Amino acid sequence: METLIHADIFFFIASAFVVVLTIGFILALVYIIPALKDLRDLSATVKKEGDKIASDIDGIRNTIKEKGSKAKSTFDSVLAFFTRRRKSNHKKTVDK
Repeated sequence: METLIHADIFFFIASAFVVVLTIGFILALVYIIPALKDLRDLSATVKKEGDKIASDIDGIRNTIKEKGSKAKSTFDSVLAFFTRRRKSNHKKTVDK
């Protein structure tokens, strides 16, 4: 008779635990599923914006490549003008 009481107590506790676990799982799903949907939407937005940023950076890089060579040649010309001028001034002071 005593083992029958122990078995009843065990099955009662096990059943109560399964009910509590099931309710907890259902509540967790109620809160987790919307959070996962929001996370999916957020990651899609981040991916889209990341692609836009990468495209902008490619455009900037191409613009720099195209216009950078023009700016470099202009800068080199101006630099060469001032460099030649300094050398000629330096020679004049040395000759005196």
